[in-house]
Amino acid sequence: MAVALKENYRRALDEQKKEVRELVLAGLEQIKDGKVKDFNTVCDRLEKKYGG
Repeated sequence: MAVALKENYRRALDEQKKEVRELVLAGLEQIKDGKVKDFNTVCDRLEKKYGG
């Protein structure tokens, strides 16, 4: 059972890393398009979402 829980945790962590990476890339695109002034704004949004 512990192995299954560890595997589920690893999968959830991998998914979260993937989502964060996609959000960062989307934030960089927003900066490039002039929708956001700087990367700190993007990071602030991620911190709010993930409790950083």
